[in-house]
Amino acid sequence: MNRRNNRTGEWPRTRMHRRWYVVGAGVAVMMLALLVIVAGCGGSSTTTTAVGPATSTAGGPQVIMENIAYVPATLTIKVGQTVTWVNQDSVQHDVVANKGEFKSGLFGQGGTFSFTFTTAGTYAYYCSIHPHMLGTIIVQ
Repeated sequence: MNRRNNRTGEWPRTRMHRRWYVVGAGVAVMMLALLVIVAGCGGSSTTTTAVGPATSTAGGPQVIMENIAYVPATLTIKVGQTVTWVNQDSVQHDVVANKGEFKSGLFGQGGTFSFTFTTAGTYAYYCSIHPHMLGTIIVQ
């Protein structure tokens, strides 16, 4: 039954072969859909950029994202200073203020987000993907 056709050299097409073609096509469609979804999750903000090492931000205050945490978790700055978050993790993160004062898009390793604080106060923030990732900026 599973012998090649002597004239064409092809294997006969059986129901089992057709099933594998259908399964293979279904898997390909699902993989493509997953790729589109993952690519869509990488949305960006106009203030998020890919840059080199953390030292490239001209010495301003920084928060490093590493080991699924903000380091330092609490940072005290002066009014008018710009804080730059630098992602050094191998996964994407974002920076979202609890009260909506700022929000970055998702950005991966090497990406940054900067925000200038013009009003004194305490600004709590988190990562929307990793809700246990918390930070605070104190502006004096």
